[in-house]
Amino acid sequence: MIKRNISSSYIGFRMLLFMALAWTCAGSEKNPDSKSNLLSNASFEETGGSGLRGWESRAWAGGSKVEWKIDSSARTGRRCASIFSLAGADAAWSIKARVKTNSFYRLSGWIRTRELRGALGALINVQGLPDAKTAAVTGTRDWTRVSTVFQSGAATELEINCLFGGWGSSTGQAWYDDVSLHQCAAPSEDTTATVSIDTRAASFPYSPMIFGGFLEHFDRQIYGGVFEPGSPLADARGFRTDVIAALRELKVPVIRWPGGCYASGYHWESGVGKQRHPTDDMAWGVVEPNTFGTDEYVDFCRQIGSIPYVCNNAGNGTVQEMAGWVAYCNGTDADHVRIRAANGYRQPRAVNLWSIGNENWGRHEIGYKPIEQWAPLVLEAAKRMRAVDPAIELTAAAVPDKSWLLPLLKTAGPYLNYISIHNYWTPLWENFSVPNYMSSILKSEEPERSIANTIGILQESGQRGRIKIAFDEWNLRSWHHTGFPRKTVQDYADPKVIALVAERAKSDLASQYTLADALFAASFFNACLRHAGDVGMANVAPLVNTTGPLFVYPKGIVRRTHFYAMKMYANELQNRVAAIELSSGCFAGSNAAVPIVDAIATVDESGKSWALALVNRHPEKRVQCSVHLKGRQLKGDYEAIVLAGDSPDAFNDIDHPERVVPVLTRMSFSKEKVCLPPHSLSIIKIKFK
Repeated sequence: MIKRNISSSYIGFRMLLFMALAWTCAGSEKNPDSKSNLLSNASFEETGGSGLRGWESRAWAGGSKVEWKIDSSARTGRRCASIFSLAGADAAWSIKARVKTNSFYRLSGWIRTRELRGALGALINVQGLPDAKTAAVTGTRDWTRVSTVFQSGAATELEINCLFGGWGSSTGQAWYDDVSLHQCAAPSEDTTATVSIDTRAASFPYSPMIFGGFLEHFDRQIYGGVFEPGSPLADARGFRTDVIAALRELKVPVIRWPGGCYASGYHWESGVGKQRHPTDDMAWGVVEPNTFGTDEYVDFCRQIGSIPYVCNNAGNGTVQEMAGWVAYCNGTDADHVRIRAANGYRQPRAVNLWSIGNENWGRHEIGYKPIEQWAPLVLEAAKRMRAVDPAIELTAAAVPDKSWLLPLLKTAGPYLNYISIHNYWTPLWENFSVPNYMSSILKSEEPERSIANTIGILQESGQRGRIKIAFDEWNLRSWHHTGFPRKTVQDYADPKVIALVAERAKSDLASQYTLADALFAASFFNACLRHAGDVGMANVAPLVNTTGPLFVYPKGIVRRTHFYAMKMYANELQNRVAAIELSSGCFAGSNAAVPIVDAIATVDESGKSWALALVNRHPEKRVQCSVHLKGRQLKGDYEAIVLAGDSPDAFNDIDHPERVVPVLTRMSFSKEKVCLPPHSLSIIKIKFK
């Protein structure tokens, strides 16, 4: 079983404890039989010479500035191990153990910390196996259990480290006790789960902006997507009315535009006014007509009811250009009123959410900048933009890596409201493929790891709580764009360029958007909701066409499976996240394992109306899920909306647009147990008087 606590404190200061959940895919959460522990002196009770019997001290950095201690403040028994450094060190207490090849092992232990900062923190890992490590504990924490399950591969001997630092130096102190390494069965397929909800614990609001979207001038997202003048399905402005209606179903709260890589070469003045001319789209190797620009974008957002979120050009643009775009949209001085009035818009466009740059940390981007250049540029741009309109909210391109993010936050953090991170967990940029359901669903836990890692860096910077995360590009699958993006003007008539551009149509292949996409999206939203105190926005990339939830073609639209997952979350949840404990069996693939069930509980302010989102990731098996509400008993039938399908590989296409659709039904609880269909998302409504 896998157990995790998802409580009110989880969403508060101790939220990072999620990453310390115990991967106990077989057996109990209790300490295993010490006779089967492959580590000697695992509780550090026996000393020898000047150290701990069987253990040795190691240092990769700062060895002269670290103290390895035998401490009496043990969790159990008389002694524990400790590591302390004021100046910073990357060090460990290490021990070796014999193991069997290609076998599963559970590595666990208890860690306590005091003012631990820098690098990863305190954790337990296997030397030479990068993925065989527990979550890290940082800051000041009482004894916390950490655990992981891994496969030994070809190894016959492993070195186990009670690690302090980890790929960098930490300061502070960490204590370790009751460490264990046990062989275990391969992750089981225990198809039961338990959700326990503490109805008396505090609940927390979340931002609806986590259900946001993203549009870029790429392939048919804009032209032939949301904007198609002359189409019988478009209005007089050229906006596709069927697309607008569908996006209203999603209640899309915010839309990021114009990119993406495109933004790093986009000059906004080309897309306003009555006299517009085509320009080079260097990033994507096409000619940009500029018929869809700032005013069309803002009008489109207004029709849907979305907040406009503009991504500025920090590639080949200038800070003056960035400030000028804010002035065009929001300026109230006579000059900007006159300019807008000439374009048909006398009143300010009221664009209050802006991003400084897109992925300028990457060498693929026009205007790549190392952090030494990026942080000062963000600071200058933020000052100039806020000088035009002090009320705007700002984010900046970032990566969840300390070497990048900490200097950015130190330099420009006081001017930022968010930091922007991106991830696509199935990279298809160069090599197109259609990963199967299992390989896709096994990535379901990875967004949470990205979020928790970013939170840890925010915590270390001292700006957690004030600055939130904008996960403003995310999707299970990346876009396909072999040979791009580029940084120079193309010969757009070059047959090779034309052929590469045409290859992007592979992203339209309907059969790849299965229940895996829907359930991955549900898991992504659950992760954001669990971290509601830190995640302020998320934007599925893109919203329309490419790998987006809505497929648009000349004669209509198709709602893909993840469209319906988004619709259910945006429409069916209550507005506060409640405290839960989740225990679930798990299943494994060749090199990963995930809990079979993921869950979130939401509640209204009165505490009487509940909506439970329950995800059964198993491709074939039903799950008997026990749901316990303290002080309440669930029995009988409850209203529910279920998204499933006749197969985990089911998908919607032009010929079969409703093969996978949500079904309004009632789900029965017997002795507080409910049966979850395989490969399904269920949102159950519970109301108390």
